[in-house]
Amino acid sequence: SGGEKQRVACASVSAMEPDIFVLDEPTSNLDLDAIEELKKTLLLWKQKGKTMIIAEHRLYWLKEICDRVVYMEEGRIALDLPMREFVKYSAEKIASLGLRSLTLETPDFSQKADTSEGEIGLRNYSFSYEKEATLHMKDTNLPANAIIAVTGHNGAGKSTFLRCLCGLEKKFKGKTILRGKEKNHRGMLKECYMVMQDVNYELFADSVEAECSFGIRNPDQKLVTETLEELGLAAYRERHPNTLSGGQKQRVAVAVSMICGKNLLVFDEPTSGLDFDSMAQVAGLIRRLS
Repeated sequence: SGGEKQRVACASVSAMEPDIFVLDEPTSNLDLDAIEELKKTLLLWKQKGKTMIIAEHRLYWLKEICDRVVYMEEGRIALDLPMREFVKYSAEKIASLGLRSLTLETPDFSQKADTSEGEIGLRNYSFSYEKEATLHMKDTNLPANAIIAVTGHNGAGKSTFLRCLCGLEKKFKGKTILRGKEKNHRGMLKECYMVMQDVNYELFADSVEAECSFGIRNPDQKLVTETLEELGLAAYRERHPNTLSGGQKQRVAVAVSMICGKNLLVFDEPTSGLDFDSMAQVAGLIRRLS
């Protein structure tokens, strides 16, 4: 999985034992337990006198590791201060800088999903990579017109499940019942749009604006313009997607989900590589799509 690949990369660099480690968003695809393991590894490197430079959006796990915080803005250093000073910033100050929280908060999940709009039926989902069984799910129903979170550890099968649901895996066994009708993988491909964990697999056009209508019949140009504005991408409309940062590419893929007109939208780690402001924009977009 993406998170397991991330851990392999960290392990291989660790084995080389350089004097300076540079980590570019090392936790972007890691679950909480894997982040704790990475944290222990970095503390071990620190005890050995190694230098570590970490570019990161998740901040809560860095409080006990980092000595210094360098905040960048438009290619320049805007702040440079000790971590002990940075942790004194209020939540409002942190948010005003466009940064994620310094603490892990537990959200309230007391609200139950409304199933009055019907349900999506999943029947005997199973999938294997060669001889290794990766997915084996009992019959279950998902509420239609809802926002559904699929969570679990790295390698638990989340991405595989999403790919099977969307009809991207031909060897998948199982049935999907949508609006009372059974759909095969071709039928689900017509119903779904997926923002993949690695968005490089689905960016094909030579400009951001063209990407937002690529392969879409009769695209709504007004909607394209409005979506680019909402996700802060209007300034990059003429840029080639491959010249964008990871977070900007992610927002382009999310923009396409808004424009494509599909009924079932699947996001595989849509906030990976996003700062606080971009994460809030994507969350607002997902609510509006629902």
